[in-house]
Amino acid sequence: CFHLSKYSRDPSIGQAEDLRVSRQCPETGKRVVSAGRYLIRIAYQMEKVKQNLLPFSEKFRPCGQDRIRHRDIGCTGELAASAARSPRTSSFPEGGKFMLKVTKFGGSSLCDSAGFARVREIVLADPARRVVVVSAAGKRHAADHKITDLLYLCHAHLQYEVSCWDLWRRVADRYREIRDGCALTLPIEAELEAIYAAMDRRTPRDWIVSRGEYLSARLMADLLGFDFVDAKDWLLFDAAGRVRPAASYAALGSLADGRKIVTPGFYGALPDGQIHTLPRGGSDVTGALAAAALHADLYENWTDVPGVLAADPALVQRPAQVEQLRYEELQTLSRVGMQVLHEDAVAPVQRAQIPLRICSTLEPETPGTLVRTQLEPGVRQICFAGRRQLALLRLTGAEEGLAALCRQAEIAPFSLQSVCGETAAILPMAPGSEALHRLQEQAQQTLQPKRCTLRENLSVLAALCRSTASVPALVQAVESGGVPVHLLLKCGECVLLLVNDSQYEQALRAAYAASRQLRD
Repeated sequence: CFHLSKYSRDPSIGQAEDLRVSRQCPETGKRVVSAGRYLIRIAYQMEKVKQNLLPFSEKFRPCGQDRIRHRDIGCTGELAASAARSPRTSSFPEGGKFMLKVTKFGGSSLCDSAGFARVREIVLADPARRVVVVSAAGKRHAADHKITDLLYLCHAHLQYEVSCWDLWRRVADRYREIRDGCALTLPIEAELEAIYAAMDRRTPRDWIVSRGEYLSARLMADLLGFDFVDAKDWLLFDAAGRVRPAASYAALGSLADGRKIVTPGFYGALPDGQIHTLPRGGSDVTGALAAAALHADLYENWTDVPGVLAADPALVQRPAQVEQLRYEELQTLSRVGMQVLHEDAVAPVQRAQIPLRICSTLEPETPGTLVRTQLEPGVRQICFAGRRQLALLRLTGAEEGLAALCRQAEIAPFSLQSVCGETAAILPMAPGSEALHRLQEQAQQTLQPKRCTLRENLSVLAALCRSTASVPALVQAVESGGVPVHLLLKCGECVLLLVNDSQYEQALRAAYAASRQLRD
């Protein structure tokens, strides 16, 4: 336990603020508050507040079950609360004793028994990793299938009253191989038989496709020696399928109290007890919700890449790693096409001000990418993401009404902006060319713009630039490489360059090469 008193004599701030931390005494079970022997006197400048607090909080951040009570007296209080959430504990002589890390492992990390063994080493290497969220087993190689994809196919077969035994056998064999490869004794055959026996034409799709995460969690709990907590017992939805944060957080707080647990990602329960799934990639969201529920000090998202990279490694050779991002930046990059983290996974940890670290199970010693509210001074890096197969619908002289037409046509715009009498809608090509041309005709007839044009087969190249001074150089580099930029837009923390889809890779390489010469 410790007691940090922060005094400020700056008249613009006001009275002093106390930060107290209480924890439960293991012997008496009572909550106690005690004072430590560390006192930090904070200088008047806001920057020094941050500089002086960070070293203290890095060493003495309490565990996630502790509560910090403070009177918010303005900017200084916010800085103190933010600084107290620093995830680094290596300087604390007793290791991670006072920390709680929620760790989520994706399907690529859990594709086989070797992946499970790597995850075990990572989790047990840090005693702060007491809550583990897992996905279903992913692909072992390019020609392989994800377990969740096989389960979706099982459901589709059942709807047409076609046997799904061959598909289910591949699912069952994978988990038996993982069990045997890890030398576990869990009698998983009974689980597998019960699941297959329950699958028929009337079985809800969400229940079937969630069994991959369920089986992964059962095996991982046995491998780690942790308790298994089913996600349906804590991740609660309302009748419309929306997460109920307060009820979910309270349920997990009770179930995880004083325990080391493994819980499945991707699914939860509706009010009637039926299984309900999140969108694909939803295990990222489950992990973020678990971190927020337990007031974790750090949310770790483990995948097969060493954090966020400055460009797609499939298109750019050895792109630089992005060491730090702000929450808003990662959310925007995820929305425009960077498939490292589900975009909805950012909001829960951002609201709770919990740092997020994206790491690689293949390179656990690398620091990965740290995501939090503020960046450290001197962080200057441009990174890129992209979205392919798009169309551009432009209207001149009609600033309103296009959004309603898109809803009627059931076409969700990637971006819709109106500036200086011109409306530009970037639309997905998935509905098909005919649907897009019908939307163009409806816009022409209903809104009667002066001009209405539709351009298909485009791509968006999104550049995260922390300073607009870098944008002209990036645009010039792309166009100098022979790629015309049809439109330049601002989207959240990113600048969007609309280019021909056939020239997207060329545009990305040109922009990335130029970014290496710039200081954003």
